[in-house]
Order: sequence, then structure tokens, then C-alpha cells
Amino acid sequence: REDKKTNMVGRALCSAAASSAAKVVVVGGSGFVGSALCKAAVARGADVFSVSRGGKPGAKQLADSSWAREVTWLKGDALNASDWPEEYLDGVAGVISCVGSFGGHDFMRKVCGEANVRVFDEAKRRGVARAVFISAHDYGPPLRDLLKGYFDGKLMAEEALFRNFSGGTGTSVRPGMVHGTRYVAGSLPVPLSAVGKPLELVLGNQVVRAAVEGTIVPGALQRLLVPAVSADAVAQASVDALMGPIPAEFEDDAGNHRRVLGVWDILSHRDR
Repeated sequence: REDKKTNMVGRALCSAAASSAAKVVVVGGSGFVGSALCKAAVARGADVFSVSRGGKPGAKQLADSSWAREVTWLKGDALNASDWPEEYLDGVAGVISCVGSFGGHDFMRKVCGEANVRVFDEAKRRGVARAVFISAHDYGPPLRDLLKGYFDGKLMAEEALFRNFSGGTGTSVRPGMVHGTRYVAGSLPVPLSAVGKPLELVLGNQVVRAAVEGTIVPGALQRLLVPAVSADAVAQASVDALMGPIPAEFEDDAGNHRRVLGVWDILSHRDR
């Protein structure tokens, strides 16, 4: 049975590699942000493969959607990326990793950091040319201190990203709060946009931005007062970074110039 399953996966991957569309792998693609990434990559015309521990999304609303039928859902643990079948990353144009979670310090550092480090190291070893990491906006203290493992892990993963993918081939996407509909306990919807959308509209206003970034608001508070962004905007920005042309400023770059998309860069994709 296992051999049959492996052969079926292999045929699907080989079929995609033989097509003219770019093959994109989303690590953590069955989750909240990951599913938006898969959807955006499908819309871009890519052959999309998701690798996550559970495989297909648990939420029926996602699993039964039209775009989900265009994705090949694979099972694999990011912490064991070196053990993935060769076919998982064979012929891949680019990888987007969005593995992350909240919990205790050591747990967050392991999931947000070590898991993504292993993905980028393995992707580089297998010849993948480009990569994107869904990182996080640094709010500074006190939030950074309260979630130290989370932010330490993200920083660790960014270092691995840029070590393996320099010269604009690697991009770190740093959203603040991400809103949309998250599904928990199977298919129970949680409308994060009820909070996130107002924060995006208010703090994303250019007049408000000018006031926040002016001399009136202290620097520490400026880092906290950033707009929320939608999962769809994060996904669009990430897929564009992965599949679009590398900006000219990164040409002939020695690796010191890191390609980072901040909150305002992400917001520029919300109306596309």
C-alpha cells in the first residue's frame, strides 16, 4: 500500500515537472496563511504543491474549494525536510515556507525557527533557485519580549533564508497582524477580519501613517501602530516576490542587500 501511495505521488510530481507551468512548493500550505498562498499561486498559473504534516486542509470549506482541487497535497514534516522524497523538491522553481505557531519559548523557537531553517537548507541543497519566508513585523518591546521564542525563531529562519538565497533570490515577508477567516476545530470559522479590517483601514490610511511616523509619536509606539494586512495580500505579495522578476537593485549584489517586504509593501498588493 505504501509503495502504491509513493508511486502515485511520484507520478503527480513528475507530471507537473513535465508541464510548462512553474512548480511551486508551499510548506505549511494547509494552514491559514498557507492556504491563501496556495490559492494565489494557483491563480498565478503555477503547479502548486503543499507540504504539511496533515496533508490536505482539515477545513471542508478550504478542501472543497475550486483552487484546492488544483493543488497536490503532500505530507511531510518541515523538521525532517532532509527525509522528504526527492520528488518533493525535484524541478521546483521556488519554495514558500510559512511554518509557525505560538506556545512556549522553546516550542516557538523550534517551529518558527528550526523547522524553516531545515526547509531552506534542504531546498538549497536540492537546487531550488528561489525562496520566500513568511516572517513577522518586529513590534519591539514589550511584545517582542513576551513572545521571545516566536521572534527569535523568525530571525533564525531569516538568517537561513538569506544565507541560502542571496542577491534577491530570497525574500522575507514581514506582516503584522494577518486577518481573514481562520478555521479551527475542523471547520469552525473565526472571522479575524472583524478586528483586522478596521485596523487595516485606520492605520493603513496615509494621513494616519504620516502622523504616526512624524515627530509626535515615540519610536517605540510607531512600531506597534502598524496596519493589519489580509492573508490574501500577504499571499499576493509573496507569490509576486517568488515568481516575478528580481528588482534591478539586487543585480550583481554580493548578498549584503537583503530583500524584505514590510507591512506597507504588502498593503500595496491589497487592491490587485
